[in-house]
Amino acid sequence: MIGGGLREHFARKATAAGATVSNAPDPETARRLLGPGGGDHVTDGLFAVAETGSVAVSWPREERGRALLADRLFLLVPEDQVVASLDEALARIEALVREGRPYVTLMTGPSRTADIERALTVGVHGPRELHVVFVG
Repeated sequence: MIGGGLREHFARKATAAGATVSNAPDPETARRLLGPGGGDHVTDGLFAVAETGSVAVSWPREERGRALLADRLFLLVPEDQVVASLDEALARIEALVREGRPYVTLMTGPSRTADIERALTVGVHGPRELHVVFVG
């Protein structure tokens, strides 16, 4: 899988996890079209992982709360930043940590938990909706 094949595989995995995937010509257009809604947050994703449908993110402390408490989180990912496997993702994350980014996480779909009476609930520990927008 290369290029578009990786993005297609990512889209299948991400959609299966409950996320939506779309495209925009550039980050500025995406931010303008998405705009900040009341419970929305638009931010950058570092790269996507085709194997799991995940997006790597690394936010400064002041942005973490806004991103994780948003009802709808939009992650803007450069279209050429898709890795095939979790192994590749972990190698990139290791490099990011060595460069001084101590907080890197992988997000896969909206937040889900079954902690409360074993009933599946969406949006308790993070966004209710996750939208990945490939830009570029």
